[in-house]
Amino acid sequence: MDFTKTFSKINSIEDMASSLSNLATNYGFSAYALATFTGRGSLTHPHALASGGNPEWRTHYLDNQYVIDDPVVARAARGAMPFVWSDTKNDHGITKRGVAILEEARSFNLTDGVLIPVYGSIGFEGSLFLAGDRVDVTPEEMKALHLAGIYAYDHSMMLTDRSAFSKPNSPSLTNREIECLKWTAAGKTSADISDTLGISRHTADWYLKEATAKLKARNRTHAVAEALRLKLIN
Repeated sequence: MDFTKTFSKINSIEDMASSLSNLATNYGFSAYALATFTGRGSLTHPHALASGGNPEWRTHYLDNQYVIDDPVVARAARGAMPFVWSDTKNDHGITKRGVAILEEARSFNLTDGVLIPVYGSIGFEGSLFLAGDRVDVTPEEMKALHLAGIYAYDHSMMLTDRSAFSKPNSPSLTNREIECLKWTAAGKTSADISDTLGISRHTADWYLKEATAKLKARNRTHAVAEALRLKLIN
C-alpha cells in the first residue's frame, strides 16, 4: 500500500493531482478525474478536485452536461463497488444518450475505464474516474484501486477544507477492531482473520462491523481507508 504513504504526505491539491496521474499511468490509464458531488459539487454539476489527461474530453463532457445521462455515474449512484465502464452498456434503464456518451468517449481515445465510487455517511459523495484505450486490471488490482480512490478522495477533501479537518477526532477503536482492520487492509477475509487471531468468523465480522460503524464508513474498504487516513493503522 505504498500509495497510502504517498498520499498521506501530500499537502496540496497540485501534489495530489501529480500522484493520481502516476497512479493512473501505473495501471495503464491515460486520463483520470477525482470529483465530488457534495459541497461545491452536485450530481448534476460535479466539482473536480483533481484531473489530468485528455482535457478536450473533460471540457466537452462538462459543456454538454453529460453527467445527467452518463450510465457510469448512474451505476455509481446505485452501489459502492468499483466497476468497468463497458459493463454499464447492458444496465437496465440506460438511455440512448447514455449509450451515445460511451461511444463518443471512444472517439476521444477513451475506449474504456474504471470508476471507483466513494460513499460516506450521506451516501454517494464522489468518485475516481480512470480511463484509457483499454482496461487490463486483475481483481486484486481493482481492490487496490478501490482503496486508493477512497483514500485519495478523503485526503483531497481534507486539503480543500482544512478548517473542517484541522482537528480530526479519531474514534476510539478497541485493539481487536484495529487488528481486524489491519488484516483486512492486508487483503484477508473474515475466515482468514478468524484463523489468524483464533476467534470465530462471526466474532471477526462483529469487530469489523463495529469498526466500520465507529469510523462512519460505508463498508470495510472505506473503513480501512478512513483508518489509514486517521493513522489508526499503517
